[in-house]
Amino acid sequence: MITEISLILSRFRDCFSRAAAFNWFVIVIMGFILRLDHHGVTSMIRWLGLKPSLYTGLLWFFRTSSWHLKGIQQRWWEIVLSHCPVLTVAGRHLIVGDGIKVSKEAQKMPGVKKLHQESDNSGKPPYIYGHHHGVLGILAGWVKKNLLYSPMCRAP
Repeated sequence: MITEISLILSRFRDCFSRAAAFNWFVIVIMGFILRLDHHGVTSMIRWLGLKPSLYTGLLWFFRTSSWHLKGIQQRWWEIVLSHCPVLTVAGRHLIVGDGIKVSKEAQKMPGVKKLHQESDNSGKPPYIYGHHHGVLGILAGWVKKNLLYSPMCRAP
């Protein structure tokens, strides 16, 4: 598995204008994979066994100008398309999404917004202050049972 991850990560090399930024990218991705708690950069430092003095350098990776998110997203899309079939519906890629709203007590912290809360429970307020975390993913894989899928769905 490490070999496969290494091969995939090596395909991102030309998205970075500096080797140091690419090396930090690999460290960040491995940190996301290995960490078991969700305390940001601190988790990555702890779970990868890095020196605490590298904390600031890891933070600067996210602010550097030697890479652009669009380039990394484009490369990831190319890798996904080359490794597995993407399901389509009526000629369009099938995308799935999910999200969660996490309530926060403080209103003046970074990223905290007033969020509408959809609930039939009358005990919950219609609005909360908190963070909204959302994820989009592309549905990929091999269709094995045609009975479970619409005739419009097909694997390329």
